[in-house]
Parts: sequence; structure tokens; C-alpha cells
Amino acid sequence: MSHKCLHAFQIMIILAVAIILSACTGPGDETGTGIPSTSDPSVSPTPDTSQPDGVARSFMDAWERGDYETMYGYISPTSQAEYTLAEFTTTYSSATEEMHLISLEVNEKSLLISPNGDTAQLAFQVKYHTLIIGDIIRDLSMSLVLRDDVWGVVWRPSLIFEELAGGGILQFEAETPSRANIYDRNGQWLVSANASAVTITIIPGQVGDSYEDQMLELLSRVLRMDPEVIKQQYDSAPSDWSVALGDVDLETYQANRSALSSYPALGAIDKTGRRYFNVLASHVLGYTSFIQEDQLAYYQDLGYTGDEIVGQYGIEQWGEEYLAGTRGGTLSIWTPGGTFVEIASKDPEPAQSIYTTLDRDLQIIVQDAIEEAYRVSGETWVTTAGGAAVVVLDVNNGDVLALYSYPTFDPNIFHPYNNHPLSTDSYLQGLFTNPFRPLLNRATQGAYAPGSLFKVVSMTAALESGIFTVDSSYTCTGQWNETGNFVRYDWLEGGHGPLTLSQALTASCNPWFYHIGYLTGQQDYNLIPDYAREYHLGQPLGIILEEVPGLIPDPDWLWETRGETWTINDSINIAIGQGDVLVTPLQMAVLIAAIANGGTLYQPQFVDRIGLIAEAPSVITEPVMLGQVDISSDTLAAIRESMYGVTSNPSIGTAAYRFRGIEIPVAGKTGTAQVSGVGAPNAWFGGFAPYDNPEIAVVVLIENGGQGSSVAAPIFRRIVEKYYGLTVNPYPADWGNPDTFDFVEEGQVGE
Repeated sequence: MSHKCLHAFQIMIILAVAIILSACTGPGDETGTGIPSTSDPSVSPTPDTSQPDGVARSFMDAWERGDYETMYGYISPTSQAEYTLAEFTTTYSSATEEMHLISLEVNEKSLLISPNGDTAQLAFQVKYHTLIIGDIIRDLSMSLVLRDDVWGVVWRPSLIFEELAGGGILQFEAETPSRANIYDRNGQWLVSANASAVTITIIPGQVGDSYEDQMLELLSRVLRMDPEVIKQQYDSAPSDWSVALGDVDLETYQANRSALSSYPALGAIDKTGRRYFNVLASHVLGYTSFIQEDQLAYYQDLGYTGDEIVGQYGIEQWGEEYLAGTRGGTLSIWTPGGTFVEIASKDPEPAQSIYTTLDRDLQIIVQDAIEEAYRVSGETWVTTAGGAAVVVLDVNNGDVLALYSYPTFDPNIFHPYNNHPLSTDSYLQGLFTNPFRPLLNRATQGAYAPGSLFKVVSMTAALESGIFTVDSSYTCTGQWNETGNFVRYDWLEGGHGPLTLSQALTASCNPWFYHIGYLTGQQDYNLIPDYAREYHLGQPLGIILEEVPGLIPDPDWLWETRGETWTINDSINIAIGQGDVLVTPLQMAVLIAAIANGGTLYQPQFVDRIGLIAEAPSVITEPVMLGQVDISSDTLAAIRESMYGVTSNPSIGTAAYRFRGIEIPVAGKTGTAQVSGVGAPNAWFGGFAPYDNPEIAVVVLIENGGQGSSVAAPIFRRIVEKYYGLTVNPYPADWGNPDTFDFVEEGQVGE
């Protein structure tokens, strides 16, 4: 029987079997042999590999799965002799990579068998779903041959694209849009793709001893670097060398040009590149660098070639899809004749700029306030201090207006094309080995005991429990021992005398709050922890930056983590924000903002809008409520009034002496949190302004800085004064040493 007659006979047999099976089973049923009915559309029949169309279909099914080894098994012996499995596999995998192929669909259109039945021609269509260009559809033809009663595919690279015949090479040329800028809320640039900058240089031999200190102080302000770090860069260099000290943005340079020019040793070199304005908000904006080895597979799956510069931290990383734009490119084949044949192309879509919630001018105020504080504090608190953090929120929507973690880092050094003078192995190594951890965002990743700042939570629990009212009175003798087994002390020797609960928060009287912890704990150990969580402490805020949740301990946590039973002493400790309580400065700013605005907890937002310049934004961020604090308006009003007393009551306000003469009313709370194993406590101050019409919440933390009223409060005041254009009060001469003041008239200084 001829191959042609055999083929017709086999088709008749298959059709007959199909008719018999369909007559014996109903739709969706199975035969007694367990074979699914061919009427079930969800079941694909197994191709008959004894026929050319069955072999072709099996080959194409394996292609759709990316199973190149199985595909190779269906090609003819002659083709296998011409192409090894490795060559075959490489051809397909290379094409997949060049196309940035996601998936493909292959469908046969028609089959033509030769008269003698030993060859066949299959017309088929392949649809390539590519990541960058989109869908590419090609109509192709596949030859099959029968040898020793086995059909095989006659394979050539042209089965992928016809133009690959004869040794053509598939190439993809990517078109990448320029990386977009990052702006503040008012459209002032924070990160620019093509900004002008100036490298400050120095010739060591021309530095005069009489003015070196003043010159270093100026350079420190301009470059935002410690004077000692600046001096180390040129101190051991040859006297006639021109040493690059650091980069400064053109605006900053022009503002200080006259002062810099007055020192003959200093020079300047112009340059351009992706710049971060004046090293502002580095922990928010992040930085860019080449794709790292462990990121390569991830970015290649997104259509990157692997040699791009991408965001590695902060908004640069979070906003990569917007800032990088959408890649385009041209897929073409370089023919043996030496010409390019375009297969498909797509234009890139421009990158979109990100407008942050930050206020650039306020961010400068915040950073200058901290950096000056560390610079002028002399031999006071800075000798024990670690890093610092400041957060400023809009109390009415949660926008982050400023956020600073000190010490900071210069994001310009990470960009490979910036040629930054500090881009040396030693400097980069210093960032990672510096004990002050400059890369740590203390505002969101630092977890700290809040100390007396937490007394706001304890006062909430006291009032909401019904155990106390704002007029409840307690006499503070300076010592507390209601448990009968352990004496605890007030920060003020001799105590505060009789105080109402409202006055207790103003005076930050420890025995009063021990008393609260003692009585609320007797009613319910979970009372204070529950109200802390009501303020969203001890849990993530869901922000776009890396954060830690902090910790609000309770009886369940203590048992599960340590196998210990909660006692009344734990309730007493938590009432003053000590023990195992840990919060982030950003969490405390959210709490302060909620107290200021009437109880709404807003998720902190860092992005205001996203879009192309001069066009309507594609993304507009709306305020996100984390919840409404479930406490009475009377309780909130009482807390606000007590916090106002902290800054205004000259008799008992713990920070009133720091706010004498301030031109607008502000409210706040001091905090001095003991740190296990470290002598100096963490200094906190959190508050809002103006008191009578709150707009901003500000939290200041100085690690191991000492007392909150002595150290953190003046920084809070400086930020408020500069932001509102008020008379700026000098930083205190007694900084870190409050005992040098006479407090008879102004009231004793608090913690």
C-alpha cells in the first residue's frame, strides 16, 4: 500500500474510532477505559506522531513550553547531523533572549503532503509575545520528511524568522529614555538628570594657618562634611597638588562663591551629571548604580539588558518603573549579505518625574539645624551622642515635609558617571564600616525607647479607662513605692508636690505615671499596650521606604518570646515608655500629628504626584487614613493642653525655659529615654505648631544626647522659627549643662 493510501486509511480508522467513542459516552463523560471524551474542550488530544501534522504539532507544543531537547527529538536525522543539540538549543535560547520573549503561540494553518507521501509542507503562524516590542506575528512554513517510517522536521534557523536563513544574526538594539528627575512638592529639583555641579579643589601649600579654621568651617557648611574629614583629604598631599574635596551643586556654589573665592587655596571645576541637590534627604531619595550581579536575573526579566543604571535605595528604587520610563528598541537581523533587516520596533516611552511631598527649603532648614547643632555643641552633649533623626509631617494629610537621618551620605558618589572626588574605595568602605552607620535611616529603621514621650499614651489610657480624670490629683514626693518592694524616683529631686493629671504630663512627673501604670495594670494589663497600638505604635506604617515595626510589649508577647509572666512591674515600666517599648521617630510623628489634628492617623506619604513635565499627572497620591484613634475629643483636648503647658508653663513645663520668647505658640513633649549599657539617654522632643491652628508635627531624636528638654527642644525650636520666618534664637550657651542656669523664675528644667 502506498504512503498516500496508508495515510488516508489511517485517517478513516481514527474518524471511525472517534464516532464509536462519541456514541458510547455523553458529553463530558469518560469511557470505561478512563480516556476523556474528545467533546471536552478543556482536553487537548495527544498528537499522532506517526503523521506529519502530529510531529509538527508535538514540535510546536514543545516550542511553546521552551522544551528544546524535546523539540530536537522531532527534527530529522539529517538535521540532527547538521546541528548538534547544543547548537540547536543555543539558537532558540539566544533568540528568546534577544527578543525578550515572554511566551509564544504557534498554530498550524494548512498541511500539504507530496504525492508520493514521503515529504510534507506545513504552513503555520507564530505569535511572539515580547516584553519590550510587544507581539510579533510571522507566517512561516515547515518542511517534514519521512525516513524509515518516521516523520521528522527539516530544521533550519529560518523556522524562527525567515531572514535567519543562511546564517543571519538576530540583534536587538535597545532605546532607553533618559532617567527622569525628582522634585520637591513645589517643583524645585532634588535630583536632576543633567544638573550642573562644581568640584571644590584645594592646593595644600597655599593654605594659611591664620585662616584655616575659618576656611574649614565654610567648607563644612558648603560641602556638608565634617571639617576633620575635609582636612584629612589634603593634609598629607603634596603641597603643589590640586586636591578635589567634594562636589557642590551650582546653586549652592553661586550662593557661597564670594566667600570661597576669598581663600586663595580654593578652586572650582565645573561638571554635569545626575546630581542630588546639596546632599538633601539622601535616605528618602536614595541613589543609583549599575545593576548588581544578584539583581541581574530580576532586571533582565523586566526587559533590561543588564548594563543599565538603576535605583538602589529610597525613591530611586521604589520609583524605578516611572523614573526609568518604558524601554523601546529595534529587533533586526544582520544578513550574510551585510544588511540589516528590521523585524519589529517600538519607540520608548518617556520617563515620568516624581514630585515628592518634601519641601526643599524646609529640608535644608532641618539638615542645617542638626548639622549646626553637632558643630557648635562643643564639649557638651555631642561627646556622647550618636546619630540623630528629624521628621516633619503635615498634620492634616500625613505628607512628609522633611525627613533627615544623621549622619547622612552623599548619593552622588554611587553614580558611576559622576566622577565624584570622594568615589574612592576607602570612602565607600567607610560608609559601611562607620560605627555611626550613615546608610541607616534612623527615622524609619531606628527603633528606640520613647521615654517620657510615651506618657501621652499612658495619659490616654488613664483617662479612657475611667480610673482618672484630668483633675485627678496625686502628690509627688520624688519617690514612689506603692508596690511596697521597690523604690522608684522622679527626675526632679524632692518631687513636684500635688499635681493634677493634666499637670503631670506637663511636668513629666514620673511617680504620677508609675501610679497610672500601677492602677491601670490592676484593671487590665493590656490597657496601656492596647492604646499604644491604637496610636499605631509597634506596627508597620506601610510606607514606601524600608521601616521596622518597633515593639509594644504585652502579656502575650512576654510569654511567647521569653516564657515569662507579665507582672504589675511591667505595667509600671511601660507607663513611662521604658522596658521593652520600641518606636521609630516616624511613628511618634504620626502620633503627634493625630493629637494635633483631632485623632486622625495618616499614613506618611513621600510621593505627591508622578507625571511628565507640563502634562497632567498620571498618578496623584491621596491621603491614606490608617484609622481614627478611638478616644474621646475631651481626652485629645486635655493632652493638647498639657503639651502646650510643656512649652509655656514657666512653673512646671519641662521645656518652657527653652521656648521663652518664641513668637508663635507651640505644644510639645520632652522625652529622656535610658539606654541599656549606655551612660547618656536618648533625647526626644515631639510637638506641633502652631498650637492654636496646627499645621506641622515635628519629632527630634538625638541618640545618647542627654535630656530631651536640654538638647532636642532647642533643635525643634530652631526648625519652627526658620520655617515660619520668626526671629531665630541662638543655640543655648548652656547646651547639655542645664545646671548652669538659674530656674527660680522660669521653673526647673525638665528631662
